[in-house]
Order: sequence, then structure tokens, then C-alpha cells
Amino acid sequence: MESVLGRIDELTSPAHRLAVSTYGPCVFARPGVVQGTDLLVICERYPSGLREQRRVVDGQEFRFLIADRTLIESDIQRGTLGDFFTEQFLYPYRGMLNLEYLHKVSMEAKVRVAEEEARDLALEHGEMVRGMLATPAFFGLSRMRRLARVSVPSMSAYLRLLETDVRERNLATLNTSFKEALSLSGDEVIEFDGDYTSIRDNVIDRWLKDRASEQVVNILRQSQRAISSYLTRGRAVYLSPELLARELYTPLKFVLDAELDQMEPENPKDHLYLRTSEGLVPFNSKANLEQIILNLNLGWPITISPLAGVLNEVSLVTAGNQQLVAKTFTDWHGFKWFTLNIVSLGTKFFAVSGKARMTNEYGVNRYLAKRGIKVPLIVYVSVKQRILVERYIAGVSLANFAREVMNQPTLLARQKEIAESLGETLGSIHAAGVCVGDAKPENFVARGNQIFTLDLEQAGKNGDRAWDVAELLFYAGHYATSPVPTRGLIEFTEAFVRGYLRKGDVGDLRRAAGVRYTKVFSIWTPAPVIFEITRILHGAN
Repeated sequence: MESVLGRIDELTSPAHRLAVSTYGPCVFARPGVVQGTDLLVICERYPSGLREQRRVVDGQEFRFLIADRTLIESDIQRGTLGDFFTEQFLYPYRGMLNLEYLHKVSMEAKVRVAEEEARDLALEHGEMVRGMLATPAFFGLSRMRRLARVSVPSMSAYLRLLETDVRERNLATLNTSFKEALSLSGDEVIEFDGDYTSIRDNVIDRWLKDRASEQVVNILRQSQRAISSYLTRGRAVYLSPELLARELYTPLKFVLDAELDQMEPENPKDHLYLRTSEGLVPFNSKANLEQIILNLNLGWPITISPLAGVLNEVSLVTAGNQQLVAKTFTDWHGFKWFTLNIVSLGTKFFAVSGKARMTNEYGVNRYLAKRGIKVPLIVYVSVKQRILVERYIAGVSLANFAREVMNQPTLLARQKEIAESLGETLGSIHAAGVCVGDAKPENFVARGNQIFTLDLEQAGKNGDRAWDVAELLFYAGHYATSPVPTRGLIEFTEAFVRGYLRKGDVGDLRRAAGVRYTKVFSIWTPAPVIFEITRILHGAN
């Protein structure tokens, strides 16, 4: 190795040399499959900025990538060179000189990449990331695969990293190094959950608030980095057509000669999991409903029958003495929801994408459950099949409850308690920063003194709280069989308001009484009923 360091002395001034490491497939690939050795030489001052030099030492080729410190650190901290240098510190490397400095920039690279990949995960999957766990290695694999998609040398390195003989060793190294980086940083974006990581809720809130614009910026950023990486590689290596061909030939040949099952690089999302009440579920699970039920080992006999709903395929699963509800989230193209979006135009828009609705259902369920709000326990979720399986909640449907009380001359004490609990539940959900989005009475169930919120597929953060109040009360009002409001309807509304004000904002009650909301429900609910409900809402204090 002394002869190698001697060659470095020929290429750079020892006084300006800061650090040296070997990098690339020569470090982590199967022994004997990579020709030559790649070395990164970092200098305090290097007039050429960046240059690759090749030398033969003892019959072996060494490729010296010499770079000025400022270029290295700029790319590590901000990705200014398209992650050209950052990439080298994501993969396993071997330090030779100034290991402390190399470790420092390696940790900085991993923290920045992990935070950026976490952000991309939130932008892609929305509310679902609230229950998502990732191995620390996920963040490195995700960035490596992005780079591999636009660069033949990067693709070659990615495939070499994950070849069968070295895969487990390299993944363990990757996992350990990213775990160390995130632990040392005291990261404000990512937190640990045992051996896994998750994104902090307040960070998810911030990212999702400007999700649409962030996605556009993200696409532009990725394109710019791909171009910058190619330009940087060209500046360092592609000094002639002959050298360009030589540089590309070996990794391209490896990619083309790879075994068929290696041609599709490992999916980083195989390192993602979703929380359920039964434990972690692989994010990339492809199980259908029958396989899910069998894997849960709930007991025999098993029956699956339609439960309710025309828009989702909703099934009641009975296995032994247990009952589950299985929802399959298909895309909505039906006349009813098209009509409802038109009727509520300017007031409320309903999500129709199956993926978006399942994301809301899972993510908001997890968020509310952590805050003590009663929701069904999720036992399994299959993202690929758009299936979500929950524990069945036995109890009194608030739709049946509304049909009963809207037409009574007066309410019993127990009925007033249920109405107050319903109001308090919705107020608690709003206080947690969530809007239900589709707060019809049928989406709530009373079990004893507890109110469970069953349907959260239209739910999300920072929505319209007044819409929730208006939909729940005015929709309940359409169950009145007489256009003349009964005392039961009045007492129900008053009890709901009392409960809501324990946790909710009186301003949301008053806004719900506005014409913006009453016009939507005037199609279904008699005008005198709407008038009476709005009178009570206006008088709330």
C-alpha cells in the first residue's frame, strides 16, 4: 500500500491532502469480480477542482478520483453535484487517511439523504406514512436506486451491493451506518421505534400541508441532480471518447450479463412496514383477502359475506368467534359521488381515488388511535391489493339512533348521553387537528358510553371542521319524517352542541349554520328542520 500512497504523492501535494479512502464495488462486491481499485483523494486545495487519474501499481490498476474539499462538502450538504460524491459515502467504503473526517462527512451525507427520502415518502404516500416504519437501510437503498435509474455505473454498483453472496453483509453494514448517523444527529425529522424508524407527526403535518407544490419541486430537483451528476462525472473522467467508452463498458456489460432475476434491482420498499394491532405488515405485501384471513390464524370456520356499501366492497369476516370488517378500496366512478361533488361544489370535494381513500383511512386511524380517540383496530393492510382489515365494532349505529330520536317527542336521559358523547367525540377529533370529511351518522357507532368513528377515508389534517358539524347534524335531520321539528330533534342537537363544546370550537358550530353548508343539505332535509338546527348552532356559547 506504500507504493499506492507514493503514487498519490505524485498526483497531489502531501501538504494539501486531507483524506483518502477506497470506495465503490471494489470495497463491497464479491471478491475477484471487480478489476482495479477506486480511491477518493480529498485535498484542502486542488487547482483542477476534480480529476480522475489512472496508474498501474504492481500490475494492478488504481483509479484516483482527486477532489477539492469544497466540492465534496458542497455535494454532501446540499447535493450540488447531483450526489456524485454523496453516493460514494452511502455505500460501504474503507478509510485510509483521516478516518475521523471521512466518518464525519459520511454521517452528514446519510442524515441529509434520510431526511430527503423521508420527505419523498410522505409526498408519495400521504397520511399513510403516519403508521409506516422503515429500516434505517431503507433510506440508503432508496437513494441508491434513484441514482441507479439514471446512471449505468450507479446501476452496476447497486446490483453488486445486493448480489446473493454479499447481500446480507452489505445490508447489515448499511443498516448500522444509517442507524448511527440518525442517532448521532438527534434528528428532528426521523425518530426511532426499536430497530425501525418513523417520521415525526409534526413534520408530516408540515410536508403534507404544501404537498402539491412540493411534488412539483421534487420532480424538478431530481431531474437537476441527475444532470449535475452526469456533468460531474464527465468533468472528472470523460476526457476523451476512448476513455468514455472504457468507463462505461465494464458496468454496462455487468448489467447486461446479470442473471434474469437480478435485472430488476431490489425494491427499497421491501424494507418498509405498516403498523397494525397484530404487529408489522410488509408494505409490499401482495396478499389477497383469502390469504390475509388464513395468515391471521383466527380460527374456524371462516365465512366471508357482504356487509354493506355499494361504493366500497365491504365484507364481514367471521372466523371462529371473531369478526372482522374487510374493505377493498376501488376507484369511484359512480353517479352518486359525481353528483355529490357537483351538489357540494365550492363547499366540499370528496376523494374518489381508491389509493387516496385507503391512505386516509389507514393514516388518520393510526393518528387518532395514538391520541386515545376510539377507532377500529387495524389488523392488516395490503397496499398492493388496496385491502384494509379492521376489527368489527358491535354497537348501535348512529344512523339508526338518529332515525329514532329525530321523531321522538322527547329524549330519554340515556339518549341525551349518546348525543353528547357524539358531539364530544367530533370535538376531540377536531381538537386533534383532524377533519372526518364524511361525518354522516352512519359512520359512527355507540358502544356503551364510547363513540367509535368507523369511516375515515375522506379524513385528513387541516380540513373543514364546520363541514363535519353541518353534515352530521343536517344529514341526521333528514331522518325526520315530519317537516315540523320534534322536541327530540331539538334535544338531540342541543345535547350534541354541549358535548362538542367540551373539546371543540364554538366558531365551528356557528360557521356550520351558514348558507354555504345549509344549501348543500336543503335537497334532502326539510327547510324547517334546517332552520331549527341553525338556530341552535347560532346560539351556541
